[in-house]
Amino acid sequence: MDYSNELHAALKVAADAGRIAMGYFHSVTDTEEKSDESPVTIADRECESFIASALANLYPDDGIVGEEGTSKPTRSGRRWLIDPIDGTRDFVRRTTFWAVQIALEVGDTVVVGVIHFPALNETAYAARRLGAWADGQRLRVSEVTRLDKAVLMVSGFKNAWEAWPPESIRYLTEQCWTVRAHSGCYDVALLARGKADIWLSGSGVAWDYAPARILAEEAGAVFLTRSGGNSIYQNHCVIVVPPLEAEIRRILGIHGGRS
Repeated sequence: MDYSNELHAALKVAADAGRIAMGYFHSVTDTEEKSDESPVTIADRECESFIASALANLYPDDGIVGEEGTSKPTRSGRRWLIDPIDGTRDFVRRTTFWAVQIALEVGDTVVVGVIHFPALNETAYAARRLGAWADGQRLRVSEVTRLDKAVLMVSGFKNAWEAWPPESIRYLTEQCWTVRAHSGCYDVALLARGKADIWLSGSGVAWDYAPARILAEEAGAVFLTRSGGNSIYQNHCVIVVPPLEAEIRRILGIHGGRS
């Protein structure tokens, strides 16, 4: 099925939400802490409200789930996943590596993903069988074949050490060419652009991983959990370029085939 219409809709909604967020980015905003101690601002809530309303108007039978509490059951078997500001810590510290994220899930398959960086005026996006793109340019992951030439990115070392074997993470940091980290969403976009080769995450939920998974997969990368599957509901993942998949599986103790 062609999801180009849904992709174009998500791109427009994300861009509009990004303008809302930018209205707060250069001003003082109060920050609250959620139960998991992660921050939330009025920008998060207003952006999610806008995105949810826009998608509900466009696709009234689709379900919607958002990080800040939006929940609408599906009548179509399709569900939109919203992260209004992925990287709120970056947002409140006024760094630029935060994004508006929107994804569409049909059954258990992610078919559309948009990662829009308003403060950078950049957007990475993908749709099933339509490829991964950034600002009109087709994305392909790198062809790096050796771990000692690979760029490793880790999203939150503390959580990564809890989700993955700590000795394996230490080994990767010692053996890879270098280690980089900006924010989870920006790191995924870098990998899809061919600028890095491994992204390791130890803490994430569906609206974090849905756009990351389809962007990475449509750019040619592999999305894995410790079980060897590719579920966005396992709260951890690794994305890796294909030539390094077997070695990463061995190092991280990933077994089983992809599902």
